[in-house]
Amino acid sequence: MPLQMSMPVSTQSACLVHIVDGDLLSRSTLARALGAVGVACRVHSTGADALAVLGTASSCLVVRNDLPDMTAIEFMAEASLHGHDLPVLVVTEQGDVDAAVAAMKAGATDCIASPFAVPAFLERLRACLSDGSPQAEQRDRSRDAVRRLTLLSRRESEVLELIVEGKQSKTIAWELGISIKTVEVHRARIMEKTGSRSIVGLGRLWEAAEMLRGREMPRPPMVRRPAMMEAVAS
Repeated sequence: MPLQMSMPVSTQSACLVHIVDGDLLSRSTLARALGAVGVACRVHSTGADALAVLGTASSCLVVRNDLPDMTAIEFMAEASLHGHDLPVLVVTEQGDVDAAVAAMKAGATDCIASPFAVPAFLERLRACLSDGSPQAEQRDRSRDAVRRLTLLSRRESEVLELIVEGKQSKTIAWELGISIKTVEVHRARIMEKTGSRSIVGLGRLWEAAEMLRGREMPRPPMVRRPAMMEAVAS
């Protein structure tokens, strides 16, 4: 099958792929493969070079797992800190399962082991770029989850953390040093602000937000009961 048929026209239009690879031959090969199917790309030898030019026109990142200046995981973390939320295809070494698993946990959209055939690479990239792909749908759900959770106040976030841990209102009230009635008020506001209809829904929302970052969401410092209060309670 000709390479030109490996990616649909809709994927080629308005698309800019960044190839981040410390190996000159590797990144040149990938750039030629993308050029052959009409996909615009920019090549970078280091993660820092790529991070310096990422912008709104960027569509996808192809990142070698071990870059000269950082790992793919470190690169994704830096990109996230700079507000870049792009699908990432991580290139790992053949047989390095641990690296692939770690990259996926850190937020990579997909991984491909090198060496690989060009058609296989183009197909994996097409899936990363496709708006209708499961990965893209998951990213959309995660973005929406993060947006909704940022509506919560600090105290509501503390209550939510304990709710998703499966704790009851009585336990939450004890741990935060507030009344059960106050917990219930916070719970109602959390449900309203997030648009959740059940505790199960809240849990799924929390998990979706965590998946966007590839790690647990930063959790606010817990406000524990003073030692004297705990002593009295015991």
